[in-house]
Amino acid sequence: MLRTMAGLFIAVLACMAAQSARADLVIYDDALQNGFQDWSWGGGGNFANTSPVHGGSKSIALTGNNYNAVSMVKAGANIGAASYVDLHLWIHGGSGNGQQFTLFLQNTVTSAQASKPLNAYIAGGGPSAGIWKEVVVPLASAFPGITQFDRIDIQSESAGAQATVYFDDIALRGSALPDPIFGNGFEGSGPPSANLLVQENAVSVAGMTSDRFTWRDSLLRPRVAVLAHNNGAAGPGGARGGALREFRYQMPNDSTRTIGVTNYGNGGYAGFGYIVSHSAWLDGGVCLGGDDSPLGGFIAGNFQRVFTGRHHAIFRYTQNYPRYCKESGTPEVRYIPVTIDWVFATGRDHPLWAVTYDMSALPAGYLYDDSRAPYGELEFDGDGSQDVSGVAWGDLWKFTTTSAPATLNSAWSWNQPNTIPYVKEWINATDATMGIVQTQPLLLQDAGGGRNPWYHDLTARWNTTSANGAAGDGYLMPWQDSWPYQAISWSLNTGSPNAGTNNTRLTWGTQFGFLGQTSYESNTNTALGDNGPMRSGYPRQSYSTWIVLGAHSTDPVGLEVSEAEALQTLTLTALTGSVAASGPAGVNRPDTRNYAPLGYDPVYAALTFNAAGNTLDANIKVGAGTLRHPLLIVRGFTAGSYPTLKLNGTTLVMDQDWFPSLRAGSNELWITLNRNLTGANNRIVITP
Repeated sequence: MLRTMAGLFIAVLACMAAQSARADLVIYDDALQNGFQDWSWGGGGNFANTSPVHGGSKSIALTGNNYNAVSMVKAGANIGAASYVDLHLWIHGGSGNGQQFTLFLQNTVTSAQASKPLNAYIAGGGPSAGIWKEVVVPLASAFPGITQFDRIDIQSESAGAQATVYFDDIALRGSALPDPIFGNGFEGSGPPSANLLVQENAVSVAGMTSDRFTWRDSLLRPRVAVLAHNNGAAGPGGARGGALREFRYQMPNDSTRTIGVTNYGNGGYAGFGYIVSHSAWLDGGVCLGGDDSPLGGFIAGNFQRVFTGRHHAIFRYTQNYPRYCKESGTPEVRYIPVTIDWVFATGRDHPLWAVTYDMSALPAGYLYDDSRAPYGELEFDGDGSQDVSGVAWGDLWKFTTTSAPATLNSAWSWNQPNTIPYVKEWINATDATMGIVQTQPLLLQDAGGGRNPWYHDLTARWNTTSANGAAGDGYLMPWQDSWPYQAISWSLNTGSPNAGTNNTRLTWGTQFGFLGQTSYESNTNTALGDNGPMRSGYPRQSYSTWIVLGAHSTDPVGLEVSEAEALQTLTLTALTGSVAASGPAGVNRPDTRNYAPLGYDPVYAALTFNAAGNTLDANIKVGAGTLRHPLLIVRGFTAGSYPTLKLNGTTLVMDQDWFPSLRAGSNELWITLNRNLTGANNRIVITP
């Protein structure tokens, strides 16, 4: 009886703690929210500004003049300063730089007030022209004398005029009181960290209902990705969602780059990360309507929030992708189910994109198709007007253009050995790059190719340079129809071979037969028909890639390739618990695969272990290179609270040195380790 009462007492206290948790208090999101009113003074303010906006469709504009201000008041609300961690908002400098503002917290009942220079909390010391900057004001340290308030003012700190600035997405970010029994044990309890991943459901961005993900990257700078829902009405340009439509990250100079969709090209408005597949039957087989490669971004489907954790999230798209071509017979339309997972993780720079094509309902050999997904177009430099400076890729050899801009007569080299498949584009003028990197080597997961089996075979140009002469139809660059990754190839004009393009299409690529054939010629063959390794593309195909966006000067694609190489050198061992030997063969698949190296799950690019009694004592040996902020998945973790983690005997601080999420439904503990690992000894000890 006593044990029962003690358990009930603990449960009641846990419930009380959960009820005392504070959610974020939204102040402005397209309009004032939660009872806040506009008490602004001095004119110059507009709470329904339509451009620029950080999210949604409206922002607040303020043209500074003679100490005017925007003021947001919830009179008599007695908002407890201790109940919220910080005031969080975004500021845009418009056409100006460095405008000065003061932030006031006030209590209209007691007349208590305090102020701080807002610019002290803006990266670079103030607003910047043309970009959004994040503002985080910690309440406890900035306003230690304010216990309750109901008014927030942002005042122009100038007697004269200042260029118009814009504010958006203003909120008080909530805290939860520590659990009285378990301290910080339960998900969502304890003082929250500014490093938590935030998933906003069903927000309107760029004209489409979307989920927005905000997380901290390897430098603990904010990154934002917007994934459009694919189960509703068509959006701008007829896009149906199922893709990335906005992305934000901080540049090396602390400015924020905002990437959006294009409105040109055959994929304009669709975004990036949707399905495209071509059929080799187009010339010799039977096609209905002749469209062998519909753009998946214009085909509706469904989505699922598979996992939303403290620091990790999985967002899933499903779609029935139409195939119109077969070898012979009567034209018909058949559909193959496709699953795409997007994975976000605190401490990691780049989202992971994983796909499964399920052809099990079709006869073997019915399809003779490739995969060019993830596919799409983004203004990856935040501008869209600049020509692409260069393009590079890796199959068995590394190809890169060596003159700018990228044209059909660009000089190039294709003569460095390669193991990890990748493709990238870059723009020098705006220091921007975008790329795709596979989580496995080419020898383990076929990629690239796309060589027309009856036409051009570019393997003859492996281990050469453009100094050997024309590789295409009289121009230096390889034949456009046979690039191993389509990318911008079809955007270059054969009529003007010295002209560049600002079309930023980026794609993946595989051999024909990758989808549907029980035996097709892999891209590791030195030439078509050389009797080299054959692969199976039936009844399912799965692979995973990182979607890389960043400053070209920091070479983020090269860093991700290096990490993928380092992952292949791992030796994982365990004294308590065990190293996982196998797991699902792909996202949303019933079958399994063996892991190589042991413990490395290429589906989510994770080091995977099995706990014993919610405990793990394991070592990560890195044979070569550097493992940067690795993702770990500990299976069989059934505890309802977060454990203690030690690295080489040192206890790490949660939400600072390591970023965990409990995936209760799957009995998994997901961890991003906020460390770079090298060498033979990296001992991880997890205890309840």
